[in-house]
Amino acid sequence: MKLQELSLDLDTLTDTEGASNLLAIPTATLIKWRSTGEVRIPYVRIGRQIKYRTSDLKAFIETSTIK
Repeated sequence: MKLQELSLDLDTLTDTEGASNLLAIPTATLIKWRSTGEVRIPYVRIGRQIKYRTSDLKAFIETSTIK
């Protein structure tokens, strides 16, 4: 079975690495933003794991877009 490629068009959960790939920023930046609250992107904590909804990442991109 082939794994589906990560996309902003699907509403799914991804880890910090996947989120950083979709946003094209370093994982360390997401970790810093999470810990400092400098930039607030919603995330889900499942046990010790941090997950991001791709729909939240897409919304973040939309609100960050300068028109």
